[in-house]
Amino acid sequence: MPLYPAVDPIPLPAPIWLIKLLHIVTLALHFVAVEMLLGGLLIAVLLSLFRGSPQSLVTARALARRLTVVMTYVINLGVPPLLFAQVLYGRALYTSSVLIGLYWISIIGILTLTYWLLYQFTARLEAGKSAWGIGLSAWLLAGFIARLLSTNMTLMLRPEVWRDMYAASGAGAYLPTGDPTLTPRWLLMLAGGFFIGGLWLIYLAGRSTFTADEKRFVSGLGGKIAVIFGVVYLAAGLWAASVQPDAVKLGLATHPLYKFFGFAAYGWLALVAVAILLAGYAGFAKISAAQSGVLA
Repeated sequence: MPLYPAVDPIPLPAPIWLIKLLHIVTLALHFVAVEMLLGGLLIAVLLSLFRGSPQSLVTARALARRLTVVMTYVINLGVPPLLFAQVLYGRALYTSSVLIGLYWISIIGILTLTYWLLYQFTARLEAGKSAWGIGLSAWLLAGFIARLLSTNMTLMLRPEVWRDMYAASGAGAYLPTGDPTLTPRWLLMLAGGFFIGGLWLIYLAGRSTFTADEKRFVSGLGGKIAVIFGVVYLAAGLWAASVQPDAVKLGLATHPLYKFFGFAAYGWLALVAVAILLAGYAGFAKISAAQSGVLA
């Protein structure tokens, strides 16, 4: 008996290579928005909790005001790659979604609650009230959604466990275990959140709404965060790639489209390395220059 259900006789609406390409591009944009949300939110929470300087609260408010907008991009940019995945891999994705159906359908409610908490977090910060607990709750819920999505995307690649999971619970009440790729992929997104969040701070430092002192604080903080977690991000990416099944590695190495993106992986490494260097300048070189001025 084949592991996968029979192929749907309805033809695809476009060439496979085009659908795959659109899936990769839209998924990459979705990942950037997700990492901005996860990283920016936790940075804002920590700044509001540990107020080491007046600039900390200013930075937390600046991030919080933008997080609800970022969430709209997370949602809207998440729909296209999911639809493209359903077109390409519907037999596997539908099956895995049903197997964790109780958790999969709960994403709608969790996402709505997370969105509401983001507005509450921003409102309390603007009012000068303690908001770190609300912000942390929103971050934990967003991280849990990311975990569920990673779970489904890895479960669809493991047809050998489907029968046992359905036998354990036809209601989709259990999550799969024993997948060596799940945690590395999830941690890659979390580490990337801090990295992208740091780069986002460097970008925000150029806004005219900040004073000169606030700009130096935001840029320096963003640079240090991006440098530290950029290294972690690289390590997590290499770890996630190393634990992929041999069939996945072979497919990436031999398929013409993915072989091109395999070369792009070197570009990703180079881009992250350049971003770390630029972040290091923003986070440390300016501090050294300021210290030299004080000593002079």
